[in-house]
This record gives sequence, C-alpha cells and structure tokens, in this order.
Amino acid sequence: MLRQSQLVRDSLLALVWLGMSMALPPRCGAQPGNSERSPTTVTPVKQPAQLVCVFIGGMNSDPSPRQIAGTAKRREGSSGMYRLAGDVRREGVETVYFNWNGTSPGQINDSNPPLASAIVTYLREHMRVHPGDRIAMVGNSWGGLTAWQAAEALARSETPLAIDLLVLLDPSSTGRALQPPGERPVTVNASANFYTRNRFVWGPWPVAPPHEDIDLGDPARGFLRENGPNYANPLDFPAHVAAEWDERIHLAIRDRLWRLIPQD
Repeated sequence: MLRQSQLVRDSLLALVWLGMSMALPPRCGAQPGNSERSPTTVTPVKQPAQLVCVFIGGMNSDPSPRQIAGTAKRREGSSGMYRLAGDVRREGVETVYFNWNGTSPGQINDSNPPLASAIVTYLREHMRVHPGDRIAMVGNSWGGLTAWQAAEALARSETPLAIDLLVLLDPSSTGRALQPPGERPVTVNASANFYTRNRFVWGPWPVAPPHEDIDLGDPARGFLRENGPNYANPLDFPAHVAAEWDERIHLAIRDRLWRLIPQD
C-alpha cells in the first residue's frame, strides 16, 4: 500500500498508484494473461513428499468391465487387488494397477504384453515429475514375482531407483520360474510377505531385514476364522484366491502403506 506524502502533489497520486499496481504479482487464482514479468522472479512452492503405490494382480485377476467402470459392488469382479488399489487411492495415495504381465486393466490378453518393463517405465516417469515421492509396490500371486522383477530391474539399472516398501500377497512363481528369487533387490528398503501354506506359493521368504513374514495359516496371526478360507491347508487353491479379497489382509497392507505417508 502506498503511503501518502505531502511531497507528492495530489495530481500525481493516481498515476503513482496505477504504476505500482501493475508491478504487483497477480493475486491467488488470477490468470497471468500477457504479463511480461520474468518467470525467474516467481518463487516455486515446494510440494510435500507423497506416496505412489503400484498394485499388481495375479494370473486371472484382470479387473472386470464393471470394476473398471466403477459400477461393481464390493464383492463383485475378478480382481481383489484392483479393489484394494481403489481403496488406497481414496485415502490420498496415488495408485496404479497392472496385470501380472504388465498390461493395463482389461488388457491381460494382449498378444505382446510388456511384462515388468511397463512398471519400470511408469515409475521412472512418475519420479521424473515427482522426484520427492516415496514408492511402494504390492504384488499378488504371479504379480508378486512381477513386482520383484520390476524392483530388480530398477536396482540394476544405470540410475537405480529405490523402493520404500515391497508387499507380497501369497506370491507364486509356479509356471513362471523354477524357484522363488533368493534375495530382495538391493534398493528395496523394506518388505512384507503375507503367505498361505499352499505348496505352490513361496511361503516364508528368507531375506534380510527389515522384513516381515506373515503366516496367514497361523491362528495367532488372526487371519483364520471359522468357516473362512483355510490358509493353513497346503492343497487349498480357493484359499489362495480368497486371500486376494480378504478385507483383514487388505487392512494390514493398508496399515503398512499408511506408515510411509509423510506426517507434517
């Protein structure tokens, strides 16, 4: 605001005010129009670090058309991971879903799927635009192996990219690899592995800490319930499928993701 001065004649006051108001920056929400002010005079606002989470589904977990359209009921559809990604997105986390072969929702039968490279490309582009963000990946069944492959590719590249948390939900390599990977990628800061006792899944993952192995078949863990999926049965494929939809497992995963969200 201009201060009045007895040394300035009243006839010049209006001109002085006009000149100074033209030099002021636009108010919040105003459009810059044809202003010729140098952009170097504008101080950028630093955005707080956020969390981006990649969800990767299993062998037959391509979301149904109704899920993709957002019209499916809570228990409807073909992808529990896609539903979980939506829940986490509504909690303020940026999420993206891939099928185990790297395709987008509804595209699992693509004749030339990109596999883990699509996830690597997505994360690199995201971090280019949002370099302060944290990264998490959640992979179910075959999607667990794909998540590991993407993390390994990012770790072994010329410009490694850190993964803050890798969550595996009953990961399986059966039909894709002879055995589970023996080590966690070096740029993965922490991991958690929720597993049933089915013989065709990884089971406990003996990797270095910080790491959690959560045995879904252990009654002490609280995931077994009467008339529910028998996570302790070594030959119960329906229990493997049910784990993808289990709200209690989803809540446990979400709790670990919440811990990554920066608290101001």
